[in-house]
Amino acid sequence: MKKEPISTQFYEVNPHTMIIFPKKSGSIVYSEIYEVDSHYTSKFTPFELIKTSCNFFGSSYEGRKEGTKHLIGVTHKPPIIIDPVTSTYVFPTAAPSSEDCIWIFPQHIKDYKTVGYNHTLITFSNQQTVEIDMSLASFNNQIARTSMLHMKFSQKMRMMESNFPSMNMFFPPATLAAETRRYYNTMISENKDSDDKDE
Repeated sequence: MKKEPISTQFYEVNPHTMIIFPKKSGSIVYSEIYEVDSHYTSKFTPFELIKTSCNFFGSSYEGRKEGTKHLIGVTHKPPIIIDPVTSTYVFPTAAPSSEDCIWIFPQHIKDYKTVGYNHTLITFSNQQTVEIDMSLASFNNQIARTSMLHMKFSQKMRMMESNFPSMNMFFPPATLAAETRRYYNTMISENKDSDDKDE
């Protein structure tokens, strides 16, 4: 697996992102990102990376969260759509603003099971395994919420395509719309807004 040193740039989520872990060094929280065949480390927190990735794909985190609330009524630890074109969804394991929150991209999950006491072992599509401090019941709940979000959003898109067939070109299948693999790193000002809070 390709491994890179800690980056001073933002990492943007892409269809190959599997999981983003918070890592602590003293009082500093940074991110470890695992893709299907790569491993990156960013000096920014997981929540900062998620919010920036939402911006990159044309929305804010708050906007994505409101979309989830509208579609499935979930406001606590909500799953969100990062990029609807490539069907990139993610869910948090704790309150998004928590320093312990891990962000998981369920489209890469092959299997999962309970291990130890209130821990879940995840096997990804590339056979990599990770153990997280989350009960199987809570994990199942987040998987179910994300599946519901995907279903509701897909229904909305199919309804729009049915009502406006001439606009189908704007909603091609994800397999056709997805770009070839690229990595996006965008420099931003250090003077960022840190007022976002989880409800």
